[in-house]
Amino acid sequence: MRKKGEKQMRFIKFTPLLLTFFLLAACSADPEAADHYAKREEVNVNIEAPESIEAGSAPKIDVKLTQDGKSLEQEATVNFLIWKDENKADAEEIPASLDADGTYLLEYTFPSDGVYFVKADVTVDNIHLMPTKQIRVGELTQEEIEKIKQEQEQKKQDDSGSHHHH
Repeated sequence: MRKKGEKQMRFIKFTPLLLTFFLLAACSADPEAADHYAKREEVNVNIEAPESIEAGSAPKIDVKLTQDGKSLEQEATVNFLIWKDENKADAEEIPASLDADGTYLLEYTFPSDGVYFVKADVTVDNIHLMPTKQIRVGELTQEEIEKIKQEQEQKKQDDSGSHHHH
């Protein structure tokens, strides 16, 4: 009688281990997933804009997509989102036009002085990137200049704080 009980106990101890093994085997990652994530790191988005922009003008603002330091050869879907100051809810979406050299161009006239944000919404090969660039248009008020300085200080603190290991 005791022998049967011992066998049951051994079986009960062994069963969860077996179940765990089968579950882990079933959840094994796609072998190509690592390659996919490795490729994902290689696509870079660079928003290029002039240092100074006049209100009422349509400056040359473009996005260059690179992979391993070279221009990305495959076509991407690129849209721009543009908003002024904190009014992200009022952002305008503008599709980019593709230049002959593979550069994506923004055609937009900045209506008034102030701080604008241009976000490039880029999708290429199941990769979705959304870098944002701050653009100063015309003469800024003292308040806007102070705000930019504060944001830059905050960014410096955030950047330096993130590299410390405890």
